[in-house]
Amino acid sequence: MFLNKLKLVFFFIQTINQSICVDLNNITREDIQTLEMEYPNIHQVILQQHPYYIQSRNEVLFCPLPYSHVVDDEDIPYEEGLEIINKTLTLVVSRCVNKKNYKLAYTIFLNAIESMVFTFMYRFCEFAIEMNEQLAEISFYLKNFSGKLAELIPIINREWISPEPHECILDVYKNHKSKEFKFNKFNINYKNALLNCMKLMEDKVHFLKEPNNISMNNMAVSDLERYCNMSYNFIEYRLFLAHNSTLFKYITGDIYQRKCFGCNKYSSGDSGIYFFSPCGHGWSCERCVKKIEACPVCNELITSTQGLNIQTSVSIVRESI
Repeated sequence: MFLNKLKLVFFFIQTINQSICVDLNNITREDIQTLEMEYPNIHQVILQQHPYYIQSRNEVLFCPLPYSHVVDDEDIPYEEGLEIINKTLTLVVSRCVNKKNYKLAYTIFLNAIESMVFTFMYRFCEFAIEMNEQLAEISFYLKNFSGKLAELIPIINREWISPEPHECILDVYKNHKSKEFKFNKFNINYKNALLNCMKLMEDKVHFLKEPNNISMNNMAVSDLERYCNMSYNFIEYRLFLAHNSTLFKYITGDIYQRKCFGCNKYSSGDSGIYFFSPCGHGWSCERCVKKIEACPVCNELITSTQGLNIQTSVSIVRESI
């Protein structure tokens, strides 16, 4: 139930207490300026060649949209002649703005955020696997990761980044028990569960140049700990919301936004709004939710429904650690 509530929050928290409105189909220069002010330390990251974020089809480069929901477009063509590789994010975005291609600029910026979030989680999974194979305790690092994940979730929520990877990690530490969360006894099932989480992210990691991007295989424990700290410090500095930024964003342009699948009417607020489990799609009004057996978006059978509840917190490690 806890994870189901988290999933609903990840998908729909941006529709409550809105103070920023962004139309995905009509991005403006002001939207980009707002985004730049909200993430002041990410501007100087360097973009790298990437098979997902820089897709080539018929000799044309495309930029995929990062949004978890279906929108009118699946991707956007890059500007002809736009230099991306080994260029700073701020330079690439400013060149798109100069061409008045605001949607491309906005999407590149969000892709950088998405890749940084996923790379951080991916690196932690790598670290946890290697530490477990070497029978080394990770409780301290797991607590740090849990705290940082709690800070990243508002960013994931508001930018519509897929919640699946961190839901997967939450499931791992819910389903695999370890005394005092040390995880210092080798467990092949624990390892495979973390590998499954990594598969959810592997296509989207390493879009940004990191200080050191090296394999953790066969590292000594001291080197693993040092590398984990470096990864943590990198994300700690680069990715955070400015203090005056709202945690909520009202996003339009979603085909399925706020529309009851049963009566085809739009909701006027958060009362009487229900989502489907386990897929997490919605909306449905209180009257129609009892009539729908399968999700109209993904056709997955509905096992339960959940009213909108945005009060939640995330913690993997117990307070006593």
